[in-house]
Amino acid sequence: MGWLNRERLTVYPWIIFAGYLLALAYLYLSGSGLIDGRGDPIGGDFSHYWVASSMALKGGAAEVYQPAVFLAAQQQAFGGPIPLIWLYPPTYLLMVLPLALLPYLPSLGLWLSCTLAGFVLVMRRIAPQSITVGLALAFPGTFQNLIHGQNGFLSALLLGAGLLVLDQAPVTAGILFGLLSFKPHFVVLIPLALAAGRHWRALLGMALGCGGLVAASFLVLGADAWSAFRHNLPGMLQILEMGKVAEGISTLTSKMPTLLSAVLLAGGPTWLALGLQAAVMVATAGIVVWVWSRETPAAERAAVLVLCILLFPPYEFLYDLVILALPLAWLGWQGFSEGWRPGELPALILGFLTPILVPILAWLNFQITPLVLALLLALALRRLGPRARLESP
Repeated sequence: MGWLNRERLTVYPWIIFAGYLLALAYLYLSGSGLIDGRGDPIGGDFSHYWVASSMALKGGAAEVYQPAVFLAAQQQAFGGPIPLIWLYPPTYLLMVLPLALLPYLPSLGLWLSCTLAGFVLVMRRIAPQSITVGLALAFPGTFQNLIHGQNGFLSALLLGAGLLVLDQAPVTAGILFGLLSFKPHFVVLIPLALAAGRHWRALLGMALGCGGLVAASFLVLGADAWSAFRHNLPGMLQILEMGKVAEGISTLTSKMPTLLSAVLLAGGPTWLALGLQAAVMVATAGIVVWVWSRETPAAERAAVLVLCILLFPPYEFLYDLVILALPLAWLGWQGFSEGWRPGELPALILGFLTPILVPILAWLNFQITPLVLALLLALALRRLGPRARLESP
């Protein structure tokens, strides 16, 4: 691919990122007040982070888990109905607690800029080249997270940083993994990997990080917040229940880049979707244990784990594909520095484009993400074989 030279990889990503910023500016300025041109709050899902923070700072942490009260608070803040309820555990409510100390727009700017900066720093550490920064900013997953105002940057930051420092500072790595527990479906495979690789100190750090976060949420938010969360949990799970979501192929399903969603989006029955997803969960767990129990290079080992983490859960959303940048960077750096195997570069380009292809192909009732993740996982596993390279770096 001679057209993909260093000059283009240096200039084009910054042009693309500038386009993202212009699109965001148009979206924000084409609305009125705190409502953007789509009729949604500026910053999208960040609106319910800020409202939850505001309620908790006023002593109403438990009320965040009462859908009617929470929806009324959002309507009061933004002047219209916003169909977003709080689905996160109190540990995440604790993490976003300071957000409402600032007015809404400055808080949104600080949230996105700080988490984006952390994400870019991690990417730069994975692939220590000057072009990495531009590529990370131009990654379509970056735009998806910016437009949704979501926590994908934070998830990628914690996961990527933990894997980067695992061998040098295992306890710190474990604490970072523990902080990621605000998204439990993304941490299920991590203890398996650490146990298989005999990273006992990292496992201890993960227990400390997760346990400390839970304890701090009890102390700061009170036991009532956890009680309300447990009481409301069945209703939250019902919202994500695929049997109901699948009716009419809802927008929610089309934004879920999972195998379960792919089957439902294609018109498959719920039992088949659940069965195939369960098979993938078992398979990815087995792959992680097998890879991490062997002597494998850190980059390939990390890439396999992150790809399996993305394939494993039945529920994740479009903005979570920011995490896909991590294995793309690890595999890309290996190919750049050591040489490419056949098919790797086109597969990485496809992976890079995936977050923008998801909403486009959803119109055709096709979810491409599981296929791309499986392809990248196969390429990462292939790199665990003989180290010969068939193409020059």
